[in-house]
Amino acid sequence: MTDWSGTTLVRVADDYDRERGDSGAPLDSRFGRYLAQKLDDGLWEEDRTDPKAFLVWAWHVATPPIMSPGYVRIRPDLGSVRLTQSQYDGRLLVEIETPVQHGQLAPGVRPPYAVRDWETDRYSYSDGPQRLQAPEDESRPALLLSAVLRLPADDWQLHEPAGKWPVEELLIDDAKQAIAVAVKHINATAGHQIAKLVGSEGGHW
Repeated sequence: MTDWSGTTLVRVADDYDRERGDSGAPLDSRFGRYLAQKLDDGLWEEDRTDPKAFLVWAWHVATPPIMSPGYVRIRPDLGSVRLTQSQYDGRLLVEIETPVQHGQLAPGVRPPYAVRDWETDRYSYSDGPQRLQAPEDESRPALLLSAVLRLPADDWQLHEPAGKWPVEELLIDDAKQAIAVAVKHINATAGHQIAKLVGSEGGHW
């Protein structure tokens, strides 16, 4: 897997997925088992050949809470990375939710009184960005801020799913190709914007 960086927000855990397969066969996949189980749960017949609807469904299956750990891994310091379709015009949207610590705000807009902030999870084992959590000490007030960056994905060249999968391996291949496209675009288009909000380039906004 690719190491985390300031602009790497999501990545695919393909080796882990194969290692956790039931049979150990080359095409066996933990992700595939979840896809097969959820095929009739949230993916309408008419959506199976729709690249946007298929991707939103596959992404939902590939990420927590459905798969935990997910086939798609989300950088630990972020809250979530979701794919949705606009209820107004059906366009594909990516939504990245991230905690915002007080120090990332300009001094003039920081909380005007003493309150606790997000804390680093001391049980996190990540070598890179650390997961943030609410303060363990709940006896003092806390002001926990977060932001959601929502971006349109109009220029993504999406994978075209077959829509019918006589064998599970074909469904898995379609879903993995769709996910790979999304991961590439999310990191390329949203990575720098998140870095300017909360990464090494961030703060004072």
